[in-house]
Amino acid sequence: MIFNIFAVTELKKKISELFSVEVHFHDACGGQYFTVDELTDEMKAFLIEYFSERKLKMHFSKSGDSFTVEEIS
Repeated sequence: MIFNIFAVTELKKKISELFSVEVHFHDACGGQYFTVDELTDEMKAFLIEYFSERKLKMHFSKSGDSFTVEEIS
């Protein structure tokens, strides 16, 4: 588990304030992932930097509407 409820809440608030878009967090047996209603290039760049600063790497889906995050080893 990479994210707890506090980290997710912080990210959701930040994205909402900066981009007026909702990020949805999913935590299921298969793992954690995020979906975004409208992922712009600007938001994508922000997310990459946001997670990179936390030593985490993002993986975007082919459709571009969801992503996962993993710890950099």
